[in-house]
Amino acid sequence: MRTTSTSTDLVREPSELALDRASKAVRRARTNAQIRLTFIARTQPEDPTPPLASMLRGGRGGHVRLKLYLSFLWMQTRDYGVPLAYPAQLWAQLLDLPQPETAGARRIHQAQAWLERRKFITVEAQPGHPNRVTVLDETGNGRSYVTPGAAVNALRQKPEASRHRYVQVPSSLWTNGYMASLSGAGVALFLVLLAQRDVRTPFEDLRPIWVSPSVLKARYGLSDDTRTKGIRDLRDHGLVTVSRQVVNPEDFDLERVRNVYTIHAAALEYRARVPASY
Repeated sequence: MRTTSTSTDLVREPSELALDRASKAVRRARTNAQIRLTFIARTQPEDPTPPLASMLRGGRGGHVRLKLYLSFLWMQTRDYGVPLAYPAQLWAQLLDLPQPETAGARRIHQAQAWLERRKFITVEAQPGHPNRVTVLDETGNGRSYVTPGAAVNALRQKPEASRHRYVQVPSSLWTNGYMASLSGAGVALFLVLLAQRDVRTPFEDLRPIWVSPSVLKARYGLSDDTRTKGIRDLRDHGLVTVSRQVVNPEDFDLERVRNVYTIHAAALEYRARVPASY
């Protein structure tokens, strides 16, 4: 197993145990996890830091908080918050944390405590049984959770429906080990790229996307360092291709170019691999 450590993450090929846990979890999960755009990005410039960036930046263990919360959302199979009561070590195994029965389980408990303090979940202790976790609204406002798809349908044709626009994340991100293998920055940039695309575009027919550093900071609250690490991680996993695009092809001037990113949905159908360069 090839691994590499950074200041906040451990990037590795998914273990057989993580893949096994995901293959069993998918039986109780959605085909596609629904993630509100308001979780990923600001709606207005004056809005607070988006939850996605807050989870990553909230001190040590940001990638565990982010991946765990996304996994909770993945397992919301009804239109309202479905309580989840699984041992911490199972979540640690799903995310492929080292020493899942001990240190990994502690990190799950720490992540749950952080998410509870910030009103992303409620945690009910059950003596002799695993904690009962119920997700709340992705914005951290403490309201009861309603799946964005159900909210959009209920508000169809009304302006308020725009607050519940969402991206869909395929189950294969878990079942083929990418949620376990990607860094927190990689997962964050994957969601950003999904949010940047036209949501009406089929996932299998994605066009090159450009995200400027200024937009990444202003709209998503993510740093240049996170962008660099995240894009590199996605590229090295074969999920994104980085290419150069001319900005002013019709101008009689020096050509300006920028990096554009293309998501490769088909890569998600194969098991995650960490390249030898790691």
